[in-house]
Amino acid sequence: MNPTTHNTPNDALDAYVDGHKYVAGKRVAVFADPDLLAGLVAFLSETGLVPVLLATGSKVANTGPLLRRIASSDGSSPPLLTGVDHASIADQCRELRPDLILGNSKGYPIARELGVPLVRCGMPIHDRIGAQRVLHLGYRGAQRLYDQIVNTLLEHRQDESGTGFSYL
Repeated sequence: MNPTTHNTPNDALDAYVDGHKYVAGKRVAVFADPDLLAGLVAFLSETGLVPVLLATGSKVANTGPLLRRIASSDGSSPPLLTGVDHASIADQCRELRPDLILGNSKGYPIARELGVPLVRCGMPIHDRIGAQRVLHLGYRGAQRLYDQIVNTLLEHRQDESGTGFSYL
């Protein structure tokens, strides 16, 4: 059996337990199309990451209440920006100072400015090859995204370390 194609529910639980100490309480600014945003916010909330900004370029009519309910399931109430451009998202990120940004490659300039990692998700992704083949949906997509988030945070922590430690 190939372990990359035959995952069990325990694989995700094991990953969540292993990575929890690195992601718990980390504040995330997330922007995407409304349908992806709803799934990402639910996923982030379930894994211990704290969405502090929800944003989409679309004008959300029926999805707004759903997004707010998902995002406030832990008692918080992050701002929801709809119909906004990336300059508005960047302004909010400057104000909120997230630990991580989750969105497409247009989030790179603000991530770089703030010195926080960007996990590329959704479209467009212009600064990486193969983004159109990256799975974000379902069990395997969620597990892959979780691994990517944890590894991105670990890499950032190592890069920021004065000693350059290799074991965290």
